[in-house]
Amino acid sequence: MLRQKAHTVLAVIALAILATLTAGVGTSAAKAPASFYGVVPQTSLDSSDLERMGEGKVGSLRTVITWAVIDQTSAADDNDWSSVDPLVLEAARNGIDMQPFIFGTPKWVAKGLDGFSCTTSKCGLYAPKSKAALDAFKAFVGDAVDRYGPNGEFWTLHPEVPEDPIRVWQILNEQNSESFYQPKPSPKGYAKVLAAANEAIDSRDPAADVVLGGMPELAGSHKAIRGSEYLEQLYGVSGVEDSFDAVAPHPYGATIGKVSAQIELYRKVMKSAGDSGAAMYVTEVGAGSASGGSSLNRGTQGQATLLSQIYKYFAKQRNKFNVEAVDWFSWMDSKSSICSWCSSSGLLTTKAKAKPSFKAFTKLTGGSAG
Repeated sequence: MLRQKAHTVLAVIALAILATLTAGVGTSAAKAPASFYGVVPQTSLDSSDLERMGEGKVGSLRTVITWAVIDQTSAADDNDWSSVDPLVLEAARNGIDMQPFIFGTPKWVAKGLDGFSCTTSKCGLYAPKSKAALDAFKAFVGDAVDRYGPNGEFWTLHPEVPEDPIRVWQILNEQNSESFYQPKPSPKGYAKVLAAANEAIDSRDPAADVVLGGMPELAGSHKAIRGSEYLEQLYGVSGVEDSFDAVAPHPYGATIGKVSAQIELYRKVMKSAGDSGAAMYVTEVGAGSASGGSSLNRGTQGQATLLSQIYKYFAKQRNKFNVEAVDWFSWMDSKSSICSWCSSSGLLTTKAKAKPSFKAFTKLTGGSAG
């Protein structure tokens, strides 16, 4: 079993009391917290985006903390946090929890320490492997917690905003795919990365959640290990259960049935590993509003309908599956994107006009679509 964080234990106790008090009232669970309703951007964000999110009562924001951008040389104390500070600042101003994933290996680590043959633009995909590289990653993760965690230096620098420390740290992204983990997916290799990150985080903030990198199922891909199979292999690595607190599926599907079927696969693996009580962060799920070209292009109304179905499904299963957050991909459409349906996956158009999907989202959160 995963180690229990203080706030998780308290949450379990509270939910047990609530279940006793509401027994026989019906199937509706306690209302999900604001942070349950999250978004993932595919475009750059500015203060107007965060203000709009605040008005819509977006509760959590999943963004990347890019190691290669912040820590560009092997010199000590040279981290440049200017790519992250503005987002943390605006999120705090608008009551949005940051739930970042740490990703992107610097060239001086991938090529210099691990000896991978990679260009600057590709080195970010090579996860740290050697002891020296893992130590460098551990140091960087520790620096991030020191800056943005409880009593972090960022909050000292910005007393003008409510302190909202980052308490959820996701380690890498889609590590079951060659698209994000080079030279090829390796549960054993990832377990070492995870252990290094966990040691850095846990020593500074024992109550923080360490979350696995998001895993899509990717059935049939020759460049990936199926997400549920990868999770099973990861559980097979000795001691790995001590290095994380939550699983993070990316259950993309054109229907709610296909989404829920993937979740059942992950739940089955967790149960077999004796870890069915672990938390779950659904750090990506979504569909496009375009028509044709992909089963995940659902049309304007279809996107909104699927969004509502997905959030209602996870809200209903929230206590049973210990679901902490569900993050919609994406916040806004993009003129260019990484997949055939992704460009129209936003809650907003490229001109920031609310789609029916954003109106469906805010109906759930109680916010304003603008």
